[in-house]
Amino acid sequence: MTHEYTLLVGGVVIRGGDEPDATAIAWAADTVLAIGSDAEVRAISRGDSHFSELLGATVIPLGGGGEPRWPTDATLEVGGPADLAVLRVDPRAAGGPGSGDGPLETLALIRGGRVVTGALPAAAPHRER
Repeated sequence: MTHEYTLLVGGVVIRGGDEPDATAIAWAADTVLAIGSDAEVRAISRGDSHFSELLGATVIPLGGGGEPRWPTDATLEVGGPADLAVLRVDPRAAGGPGSGDGPLETLALIRGGRVVTGALPAAAPHRER
């Protein structure tokens, strides 16, 4: 069975743990396929992928429970579950959401690779090769 790939590029992807941030993430079905630079993640596209430009938004991993939290002990990793939140701003920003000054401004929640709340920013149409 084949699955359409979803690629988010042009943002901040906080992997969690001690892993460095990235700018892009891709998944198919409920599994993360790639995390890295925009170029690295775009390179896995088969030509029928669904692209979304993050426009500087931030992706964080979702742990158990229903709402995104910062800080989180969850991680995003290749081969792991596509459970993530897309936030308007980086929750690590001083004085910003996630610093204890209010709730996180969530654009989309993705569980098992599906958007369950909100919408991905700037969804682009399928690209043909």
